[in-house]
Amino acid sequence: MDLAEETLNCALHQAALLSGQSYRRKGVVLADLAAIGARRRDAEQLIAYGWQAIHLAQASSSGYIARRLPALCDEFGPMRHDRRVAELGAGIAMLNTP
Repeated sequence: MDLAEETLNCALHQAALLSGQSYRRKGVVLADLAAIGARRRDAEQLIAYGWQAIHLAQASSSGYIARRLPALCDEFGPMRHDRRVAELGAGIAMLNTP
């Protein structure tokens, strides 16, 4: 996962994503970085990137990002009992509520 994480971090810092040219791509990269954190059981990484993806979905009104994030909840595993992870899950659920 280290190579994948390194590649995603490089993608996140590309000029096109920094300038906001592609909210969809940036949202996918953030969600993937959060998923890596979940698989590692790294709550800090999961929460940091997960909330960034949520805020981007809200700011850009991107339905694509909002539809992609529920899969992240499936990765929570035993961390779902952590209050902060549960709040992240609730934030994701709010995106998908009409």
